[in-house]
Amino acid sequence: MRKLIVILSLLSLVSCSRENLCCKVTLLLDSEEPIVALTVDNSLPGNYFRNLNTGETYDYPAFVNGRCEVEVLKGVYVLAFDGVAAFSDGSARQVRMAEYASSLKAVSLTADQAEVKLKLLELQ
Repeated sequence: MRKLIVILSLLSLVSCSRENLCCKVTLLLDSEEPIVALTVDNSLPGNYFRNLNTGETYDYPAFVNGRCEVEVLKGVYVLAFDGVAAFSDGSARQVRMAEYASSLKAVSLTADQAEVKLKLLELQ
């Protein structure tokens, strides 16, 4: 019984259901043209959303109308991805976001809520 209580206590610490441990992040795409959707292939090694404190990596959800929301453990993060953006004119182009790709440019997500603007670079 005691072992079960310890396991349940540890699981509650790992879960982001406790407000003081997690940050609800809104990722906003910074683009000159309106982006209807953007998808990131999370399996590629250069695409990451990584907590530098714990090493945990999160998947990027699909971006809809230039934004997405994800709940992560509070900490300092490096972010980078290549993706395919669908623009409002019907075109689709490959884009890259590498603004926060190194530990020197990492973003701090230590509040309960945060917004991060992601500047996109079109790939040719």
